Order: sequence, then C-alpha cells, then structure tokens
Amino acid sequence: MKTWTSTAVIGLLLAGCGTAPNQRVVTRTSTYMKAMTFGSAVGYPVDFAELERRYPELKGIVISAPQWVEEYEKLRKEADERGTPLYEYRIPFGANLTIEVTGEKDLTRTYTVPPSGFVHYPYLSKLKVAGLTIDELKDQLQRDLAVYLKKPEVLIHINVTPYQPNQLQPFYQQTFGGADIILMGVAQSRFFSNIAFTGKETLLGVLGNAVLPDNAEWRQIRVIRRDSKDPLRKSRVIICDLWDYFAKADVRQDIPLAPGDVVFVPQRWSVDDQFWEDWSYVKNILDNVTYLGTFRDSIKAGGSLRN
Repeated sequence: MKTWTSTAVIGLLLAGCGTAPNQRVVTRTSTYMKAMTFGSAVGYPVDFAELERRYPELKGIVISAPQWVEEYEKLRKEADERGTPLYEYRIPFGANLTIEVTGEKDLTRTYTVPPSGFVHYPYLSKLKVAGLTIDELKDQLQRDLAVYLKKPEVLIHINVTPYQPNQLQPFYQQTFGGADIILMGVAQSRFFSNIAFTGKETLLGVLGNAVLPDNAEWRQIRVIRRDSKDPLRKSRVIICDLWDYFAKADVRQDIPLAPGDVVFVPQRWSVDDQFWEDWSYVKNILDNVTYLGTFRDSIKAGGSLRN
C-alpha cells in the first residue's frame, strides 16, 4: 500500500513537469514575473484565437500590434481632419513652469504645480494650472489679463517635469511633458523608469533607451493603455512581437505610444525552465517523504525494543 501511494504521488507530481508554461497540473511558478506570459511556447507568437477561447473575457482587451495600428490610423485621420493633435500634453502635478508676459517683468513667475492644481498669480489670485494644455493656459491668461493690460502676450515655459529633477537628462525630457510613459518588467532603464511624453515616442524608441536582458520575452512585450480616446473606452493590452519587427520588418510592431502607457517586458519562461522548477519542487517532496518514512521506521524499531 505504501509503495502504491508513493508511486501515485510521484506520478501525479511528475505529470506537471515539462508542461507548457503556466499550465501545470500541480506546481506553479515561484515568482509572479515567471507567470506573466500568456502560455505560448517560447519562440512563438501569442495565439490570440486560443487565448480568447480559454479566456473569453479577454476578447477585445488583448489585441495584437497590427490590430491597434489599424485603429490608431483611424483615430489619427479623424484628428487631422479636426485639426487637433491626437494626444496632448497636459500640465501634471509637480511640474515646474514659468509664466512670462512680454514687456511685463513684474508678471514673470515660476511655480511648481502643487497637489491642488492652483497657483497664486498677480491680479488673478487663484489660477488653475494642472490638467491644462499649454495653449489652454496661455489663452486663459491672455483673456483674464486683458482686463488689466492692453493685448497681453503670454509665454509658458515648462522647466522641469515630475521624476526628472535635474538638468542631466536629454533635452526633450527637460522641455516637454511629464513622466507619462512607465517602463516595467525585466527591462532596465538607463535613465528613469518614467519617460516624458512628447508625442513622438514609439515602443522601440522607449526600449532603445533601456536594457533588455537575455531572459526577456521579446514576442510578448505588451503595452497597457488607459486612454479615454480608445474606441472601446476601456483598458487594452497591446501585444508587440519584436521578432516580427526585426526578422520580418513588420514595422507595425513599433506602435506609437500615448500618455499614461505602461510598457511591460515579461520574463521568458520556457518548458525547460518549467521542468527544472517542477523537478526542484518534486525533489523537495520526495526528500520529505523519505525523511518521514525513515523517521517512522525508527520509531517502530524503537517501540519493538521497548516491548
């Protein structure tokens, strides 16, 4: 009976070894990073049809880069027809800016935008700053100051944005929008994990300033997007396949980024990796079984001697 039970336990545990990533029978990955792939075999792209079959709730949420590019081109065309930018920089909390009025030195003020979003400005008392575009703030100031000045000309300068507190960064990070794009996962940024949005950022442009380790899963790099302009009005996970970009010159994989994007680079997790983690788990169980069996036998032997 003991032999049959041990064999059954070992067989059940071994059944998990070598299975596809994140599809084990008994065991599971030891870290969340190892569990952050979608279960596709290493070296192959995500099977979206299979993913939607297993997880119907992800339909329309997890999409490929080419799918997003089609939607993006429609949005961009609509924005061009309206004569407005698709994505605008809005002044964030913590940004340092200077307001200048031409010919009025006394009205030049430099502020760090507080959590309230308002600053105190001459003549106007409380002035809303956070959440406005540069043009919106400029137009508001010129309209309000026109009560006191004749045709005021206002200039807005963004000096430093959040998470970029010094002048050692590239010029575009000093001058334009806040730290709106976040890099996460196994990628290591050479500068900051937060990257200023200027309207020109693409996936490759951001990853080009980062270090991708050997265990990065290039075929499942994802961009998590929370965008009110999104056609579905909900968060999306855009899967970008860098193998297709470099091997097939599929430039659609280099998607344009938007404010608030999170670029997540998952860890590659192969069947071979899974086997050795499963085997370590099984070996630990077997060692414990052996130890308990030896301990029980010694107890029995000791009891027989006392009798």
